[in-house]
Amino acid sequence: MSVSSSDEKKEPTLYHGIENLPPELWSDLAKMDPDSVSFRAAIRYRAGQGYILPFLGGEYIVDQERREITGLNKAYPVGFQAGLVMLCYLIHASEEGLSGRMVTEKEIKGGSVFFQGPHALSKKEVLERYARDGQGFLARSQSWDASSIPQGDAAFRILVLPKILAAYILYEEDDEFPARLVITFDASIEKHLPLDAIFAMVNVISHRLIN
Repeated sequence: MSVSSSDEKKEPTLYHGIENLPPELWSDLAKMDPDSVSFRAAIRYRAGQGYILPFLGGEYIVDQERREITGLNKAYPVGFQAGLVMLCYLIHASEEGLSGRMVTEKEIKGGSVFFQGPHALSKKEVLERYARDGQGFLARSQSWDASSIPQGDAAFRILVLPKILAAYILYEEDDEFPARLVITFDASIEKHLPLDAIFAMVNVISHRLIN
């Protein structure tokens, strides 16, 4: 499933909702043993309801039988790209844990080819919003329980999913240089998400940073 960086900007809308997720993803998940999925993804399964999945500071029920994703406790609405990331994580997550080593998208297997052109990570609008506002950048991320880290001029790290750790590092613009944003991931991410889902995940995070 091809995803463009503009999709998440239009969410949540009916057209870009989870009803448009590839049906084969739901079918693949429904065929899997819930105990195995829960163990690999480090989450809980509630019989008759679905998988309890933390995502970007919220908590969701992913019901593979009804093909529904429901936010709990006023969680952020789920659109197409967030739903894609959640399903791909449940399907692909491995038993491997965090590596403790952060890498850029170009260091992920296949990433140097994939993350180019239309698949370049979504940074432009974040930079436009926070070019000289590192404190605002950090304040926005804290609503998802992100932790500030001592890198760049302002940076945060967040456990997006139980085994997916990402960091956004902002270098503010000055009189000589434009603002710059570096996005890194725990190196184990390639064991848990395919490249298009990583791309979609960054679209979601970047969208929420500016909305």
